[in-house]
Amino acid sequence: MLNVTRGAAVWCLLLALAAAGCSSSEPDEASLRDSFVAQLTANRFVRDIQRNGDDLRFSGPGAEGEASASWRVHIDSAVVERSDSAANPYRGVVKSSWFANDRQILPRGSSSNLPLELTSNGLAQECWALWDSAARRWGWE
Repeated sequence: MLNVTRGAAVWCLLLALAAAGCSSSEPDEASLRDSFVAQLTANRFVRDIQRNGDDLRFSGPGAEGEASASWRVHIDSAVVERSDSAANPYRGVVKSSWFANDRQILPRGSSSNLPLELTSNGLAQECWALWDSAARRWGWE
């Protein structure tokens, strides 16, 4: 009876280890959205950030040179794509709408028209991140 119990315990342990090894280490859209929010929150020019689903509100430098503006960012889409890189096997693309004092700030050509302070850590209306498979996190460009 002891051998059966020990065998069952070993079998359960092997199943648990196999399940842990088979768990997906692939990033998803939710992790990309959360990383976008974390990247925005980490910006030293952003204050009083509040998240409600895909809507973010915060105070930060104004788009027209004002010292401060009330911002709203809406995450329109977050897509995870496969990449050919072994170190960064996934690329995440986030498209978002940015509003300063209720006025939408639209990109013009290759310029986001957002204050440099807000784009200094890789975010804009359309931005991308690379999945670092070793660190298991998104890195923003």
